[in-house]
Amino acid sequence: MRPTFVIFSGLPGTGKSALADRLAREMQWPLLRIDDMAACMPAEIDREPYAFWDQTIAALLLLAEAQLKLGLNVIADSIFMNLERFHAREIARQTGARFLPVHTFVSDEATWEERVTNRFEGSDPAEGIASWRQVLAQRRGYRPWEAGTALCVDGMRPLDENFAVVRSCACDPALEFQPLAEVTFTPGKYHG
Repeated sequence: MRPTFVIFSGLPGTGKSALADRLAREMQWPLLRIDDMAACMPAEIDREPYAFWDQTIAALLLLAEAQLKLGLNVIADSIFMNLERFHAREIARQTGARFLPVHTFVSDEATWEERVTNRFEGSDPAEGIASWRQVLAQRRGYRPWEAGTALCVDGMRPLDENFAVVRSCACDPALEFQPLAEVTFTPGKYHG
């Protein structure tokens, strides 16, 4: 059977990790998280420059590609802000996998801000949880998903309802979204 490559794309606080974790657990599919990849890096490495995140997402995608080549389904949880989503799509194409991008967002900005702020204020600084100010800065560089190219999931809806939709799409081997536009990218250089 053709493997499926699910990517969860969305800014912090939109519910992508909760959905990715639950899908991985219920489907028994490998889950690759950008936060886990970043946590493996030495603490003294500056996490602010784009180069850090470019190399971290490139490593995540390399691991995803290796699993897909083995015929395994893979879930990747990252912001997928820009060109890295095109690289993910290309990996799916080259490995013969079905590409299932899930874009998470919160349609009510006040609720989204409250969620991000509560999560940030209750976190250990070492966890790297984004503040609302950081989320707003990330949003400026976040490439909008084109209509029909991803499953769009509004975090304002109940988690169980959103998960049912995501799981249904993941289990439907015939479901395909419109292809992403063809763009030129260099693996490991996605920003700036």
